[in-house]
Amino acid sequence: MGSFRFLFVLLCLCSIELMAQPTTFMKTYNSGETGYCVREVGGNAYVIAGSTDYYYNYQWFIMSPINTTKIHLVKANVDGGLIWEKIIAYPGNRMFATWIEHTNDDGFIVTGRSGHDAVWPPDSNDVVLIKTDSGGNPLWAKNFDTGGDELGFSVKQTNDGGYIVSAFHDAVPMSLAGNTYAMLIKTDANGNLLWNKKYQFAVRDLDTGEGLVWVVKQTTNGGYILVGTTAASHAADVYIIRTDTNGDVVWARSYEHDNTFLRFSMGLDIIETWTGDFVMAGSLDKDQTLSQYNYPFILKINSNGDILDSRFYDSNPPQMFQSGFSSVEQTADGGFFFTGMGGYGGFGMQAQLLKTDVNFTMDWSRSYTNDAAATMGSHCGISTSDGCFAFTGKKLNTGSVLMKTDHFGLIPCKTPGTLVEMIPAMVTHSYSPVVLSGINSTDIVLMTTTGLNDTSTVCNNSLAILPIELLSFTGQQNAEKKIELNWITANETNNDYFRVERSDDGNTFSQIGIVKGSGNSTTRLEYGLTDSYRGSSKILYYRLNQFDYDGKNHYSKTIAVRIQNSFVATASSNFSEHTIQYNLQSEFTENAMIVVRDVVGKEILRKNISLEKGFNQIRLEMNNASTGIYSITFSSEDMVAIEKIFY
Repeated sequence: MGSFRFLFVLLCLCSIELMAQPTTFMKTYNSGETGYCVREVGGNAYVIAGSTDYYYNYQWFIMSPINTTKIHLVKANVDGGLIWEKIIAYPGNRMFATWIEHTNDDGFIVTGRSGHDAVWPPDSNDVVLIKTDSGGNPLWAKNFDTGGDELGFSVKQTNDGGYIVSAFHDAVPMSLAGNTYAMLIKTDANGNLLWNKKYQFAVRDLDTGEGLVWVVKQTTNGGYILVGTTAASHAADVYIIRTDTNGDVVWARSYEHDNTFLRFSMGLDIIETWTGDFVMAGSLDKDQTLSQYNYPFILKINSNGDILDSRFYDSNPPQMFQSGFSSVEQTADGGFFFTGMGGYGGFGMQAQLLKTDVNFTMDWSRSYTNDAAATMGSHCGISTSDGCFAFTGKKLNTGSVLMKTDHFGLIPCKTPGTLVEMIPAMVTHSYSPVVLSGINSTDIVLMTTTGLNDTSTVCNNSLAILPIELLSFTGQQNAEKKIELNWITANETNNDYFRVERSDDGNTFSQIGIVKGSGNSTTRLEYGLTDSYRGSSKILYYRLNQFDYDGKNHYSKTIAVRIQNSFVATASSNFSEHTIQYNLQSEFTENAMIVVRDVVGKEILRKNISLEKGFNQIRLEMNNASTGIYSITFSSEDMVAIEKIFY
């Protein structure tokens, strides 16, 4: 029996510099009923597309009056103040917008649907595509129809200056399967039809009969990636189709939350990452038998559709109605931002936000719901040019909402919940869908009116400016696992003292120390405080609460410090039992991986492990491996360590 033991300890340091003071707000625009999509324009404004009324009421299965449902466009400044508001009507039809994009000519492209049925369910919906100028005034509008039921969902400007639209199509009234298709519509820059493809088969919402969401993005090779819902093992499973530049299928796959009968999943948005992989936002049912619906769901696949990672989330505290993620964006740090009010039935009563790093490790999460200030739903979220976040949705029975958070998804006047991560079992199937073509395009004439300028402030929370000139505020973890906080001022006026505060959720803060100020000063001064906190949180939040001599206080912005795990590990080999025993002492509960390779680099085994806080014992089965020297690679979110062992 050969035996070898090793010991390693690895510590990582983290520092986050002070960012510009953010402006946060929450405003409603009461001419609207729901905001479906928000985009930042020029780094100093936001544009929202939505509707002035509900299209149908899924609880009562009734349509809104035709003359009340119109497209609602809003442009707001950096404080949420109304710049302009446009209400666009299609006479004789109800109409609403689900997507808006800023175009190369500084205008906007909008898609959605129109329909003239008097009762629900309708079978005469058509896809609408509207091009506006920079002021939201329509330049042209197209209607796409096959004589069946067509619902437009998303639009993107393509590399050639034209547009690609995703939609749902039903060739036979109220089909649940077989005659239902995901659809792509490709136009030139003036909305003229170039080609159309329909991919079998999409599915309708079993509760409402509503066609489920389809979203398209153009890929770096000029093709397209399309996400939505099909029926595989369940009546609703994520369906992703990748095509070439002409819309011909490259591959098509469904992704399911195991084979349990009552577990449905839906795809609601997808992006291509900087590395050429794809990340999807959607929802899945944890367990319908327990009324556990619409849990936020994220999925990462490679360019061939193979699963790389998947997670889903529960609200904490638990909520009656979950809200699946309906938008995803890659952020400037390489991570991802998810938010949404999507899910089966298109229903959710929460604005749920999640920020992860590039490996899907949660940086922070927020859940805004009925907390006596507002009942919030969110359809679409974005990261903003100042490093903060914005999303649009609805405030129940009030109007379309635009909400701007700080760098950590917080708005001081609202108390958020959080999300709890879970790992789903996943099943995938490959398909060769039937592909059809054919659609009619007509020009339509719209009526545009100016809104009532009826913006209201629900939560105006621009953070106070400190009566000091704060040059920097940083935090980092030192070798003793303590947090060193440092800040520098250039000017101070009546500065009595700083109260340093800490939070493990970015919301509730407590005092950890007092640092005396310098009264009045015009010189550069440096301050510091060391926090010895040793809890279970992987991210700690800090802020300064500065007090004047007269007792007035002012908050700085919040900074975050990631606590890096350190491991003490030993390994011993036992050739007679064909094992290597790995013992680890971990400070956190997290996922990790161990890979064993021989001297020529051939992989012998790979093992995913779930570390518990404290002592962990892992048994590695070497099976028929021969005696020799092997390398063991241990990797987690925080570190990668490689050691050799004689087996």
